[in-house]
Amino acid sequence: VVLDGANFYADPGEIVALVGPSGEGKTTMLRLLLGIVRPQAGYVAVTGQRTGQSLTASASTRPFFAYVPQGNTMFAGTVAENLRVMAQEAGEEDLWRVLDLACAGEFVRKLPQGLDTKLKEGGGSLSSGQVQRLSIARALLADAPVLLLDEATSALDVATERKVLRNVLQAQAHKTVIVTTHRPSVLNICNRVYQIANRRICTLTQEEIRQKIADF
Repeated sequence: VVLDGANFYADPGEIVALVGPSGEGKTTMLRLLLGIVRPQAGYVAVTGQRTGQSLTASASTRPFFAYVPQGNTMFAGTVAENLRVMAQEAGEEDLWRVLDLACAGEFVRKLPQGLDTKLKEGGGSLSSGQVQRLSIARALLADAPVLLLDEATSALDVATERKVLRNVLQAQAHKTVIVTTHRPSVLNICNRVYQIANRRICTLTQEEIRQKIADF
């Protein structure tokens, strides 16, 4: 059993964080949201903001989510080709828009051929932080209502991490952002922070959040 009697919610326009030690169930929770695994008891519901209609999380609700997993997800091809995996018909204006939101536009403009720069599998000479920003830009291009970031900003400095998250909600105020993180650096910009430990999920108080940030 990974989670037992655990529950949390996230609304449109919110950044919600899931924190806790490795192996406690943060990634499992995201897989439950995506319908990749199913709970043995209980349910995961996706509810429409306008209609109020609820659907059980499954493969059919997966298009409501854009997921940036842990690790490197770049493949061999140009920057543009890597981004268009999520939206084949996207024009250059759309690509630059999401790159700027993900704080990736500046370094892509400096690449030898810009959007047409060819990347090796894994990103080649790009840094881990640059690859993460490209992965976030690609997820934003999908324009799904919910953005799941699984340790997806771990290689970014604190200022860039915060700027990316703020950019997303300022430009796409309807979006729900759920982040898993080991670092407490962004917790003070989150609407709620949930601690996953000992198979349970609890909401951290503002004082507990401040203590985590101070201890980091």
